[in-house]
Parts: sequence; structure tokens; C-alpha cells
Amino acid sequence: MWLFDAITHKKLVKIDITDKELQTHRNILLASVLMEASLVSMYWWNIEALPFFLAFLIVRTVHEFIDELHYHADRCSTYESMLHLGMWIFVFIKTITLFIWGFFTQYKGIEELPFGFYVWGGLVFILMSLISLSEWRRR
Repeated sequence: MWLFDAITHKKLVKIDITDKELQTHRNILLASVLMEASLVSMYWWNIEALPFFLAFLIVRTVHEFIDELHYHADRCSTYESMLHLGMWIFVFIKTITLFIWGFFTQYKGIEELPFGFYVWGGLVFILMSLISLSEWRRR
């Protein structure tokens, strides 16, 4: 869903995405990357990473609301609104799941996962990194 949203934004960037909206998207990306880093760091330092995780989650969520309510509410088609809805539902499910696993167990069992999970995780990480970089470089 994030990929389809990025493709939609690429088409819109030539039409009506302002510099302020682009900066809001960059704030979301930066807060998301830092939040993901805090989730990963819970493997080693779950208590120490908690305030960083909470701060980045709050910052990202606030900027998501700004983006959706200020920039997208009037402009988005039903298709883009549904993309955003689905995307943020799955983002929060993933975030909450990783937080519970990381904070409460420090990712107990991660070393025993089948090799395919690591390959899949690596591919998702690479794809997310490429999409993030592409979104960051807009304009």
C-alpha cells in the first residue's frame, strides 16, 4: 500500500503538493525511520529505547494527522483515502506488534526463525528504504 501511495504522490507532485506538504512527508519519514531504529534497539536495550520509541511514535502520528487533515482531506480521491486508511492500519498493527515483541521479550525467538523470514525481512527493508529515499528526494 505504501508503494501504491508513493506512486500516487509521484503523479501528484507535479500538480499540487506544496513545499509545506513535502516537508510534512519528510517529517513523517524521518520520525518513522528513527522509530524503527528504536524498535530494533529494543533487542539490546528495551527500557532505554522506550522513551525514544514513544517520542518518535507521537511525532510521526501527529504529522500523519497534519498531513491527512490539512493536506489530504479536501484533495484526495476515494482511492487515495482508502490507500491511506489501509496503509496506516497496517503500519500501526506492525508497530504495535513489534513493540510488544521487542519491549516485553526483547524479540525472544528471533534467532530461531526460518531463513526465509530473514530473506523476506531483508527484501521488505530494502524496498522500504528505496521508497523512503525516493519520497525524500521528491522535487
